[in-house]
Amino acid sequence: MRVFTWIVRSIVGVMVLICLIMISLAPQQVVTHFNGAGLADTFGPRWWLIVLPLLTVILAEFCIRKARQKRRKQGMLQVPTLTGFEGQCIAVLVSFNVMLWVMLQSEIQSLLVGGIVGLL
Repeated sequence: MRVFTWIVRSIVGVMVLICLIMISLAPQQVVTHFNGAGLADTFGPRWWLIVLPLLTVILAEFCIRKARQKRRKQGMLQVPTLTGFEGQCIAVLVSFNVMLWVMLQSEIQSLLVGGIVGLL
């Protein structure tokens, strides 16, 4: 259980650090929604991006709590290996973090491209 908790909190810590760096680089106005054609249709303030890391922290803590409940029910609290459920939780967190990274990176790239085009 300690290994799982350490892995999950490490993933979340790295993701939050990256998000804080990306948020500091983001413009004051950011895209919050894209329509079906891939065009931005809703905008919001930069601080809205803090919601995304917060959701990841909540998801991670939920996974840790659920894994602890499952281990307690099965009498496996002291077993040092990862269970299948814990592996699935890690896969979900990594997938969510990749999605978050792509969203934040596209936001920063649009700022850079917009800034370069504005200079020309």
